[in-house]
Order: sequence, then structure tokens, then C-alpha cells
Amino acid sequence: MRTYIKKSAVILLCLALALSLTACKNPKKGDYPATLMIDGTNYYSTDNPVSVEVDKDLMKYTTSYAEDGIPQKDGEENFNRNAGTPYAVLEDGMIVVFINNQWIEFKSK
Repeated sequence: MRTYIKKSAVILLCLALALSLTACKNPKKGDYPATLMIDGTNYYSTDNPVSVEVDKDLMKYTTSYAEDGIPQKDGEENFNRNAGTPYAVLEDGMIVVFINNQWIEFKSK
């Protein structure tokens, strides 16, 4: 009887471990891509670094963090709780955001 209980306990433990590992692989319902609102349009990170020199006159800074995950006002973003992330709208219309010491291209959908 003790062997049966031990085997059952081991099986239940393995099952619980397997379920917890698969739960970690699925994104949470509230996960959103890095997004920034400019002129009423949300722009999303392409995760593509671009090699550009940004004129300081074009540079702007995020003003707030979107608590619910989706920016609702200009200058609001959802990827850095501290406002002040540099971004720019370049002359050719490309949107770039300075993240992790590199300019990342953002695009609208």
C-alpha cells in the first residue's frame, strides 16, 4: 500500500510540474507588443534595429506609461514605466524609438 501511495504522489507531482511548465510558455492575456501613440495612431515595435543618426531637433520623449497596456494618448507608451524614452519621426516618415542603446523601427498596423 505504501508503494502505491508513493507512486501516486510521484505521478501527481510530475503532472503538476508539467502543467506549471506549459503554463509558463503561454503569454498572459495582458501581454502587448511595445507600442507608442503619435498623432492619434499606435505604432508597434518591429524589433528591427536601424542605423540612423537622429537630429536632436526631431527628438521627442514619451510622456506617460499605458497602465492598461494600450496607449490612449499621444506620447504614451507601454514598454517603459519611466516616461522619457526618446523617439523621433524622421523626415521620411519612419518612426524610431531608442531602446537598449539602439534605435528600433516602429510601424502602424
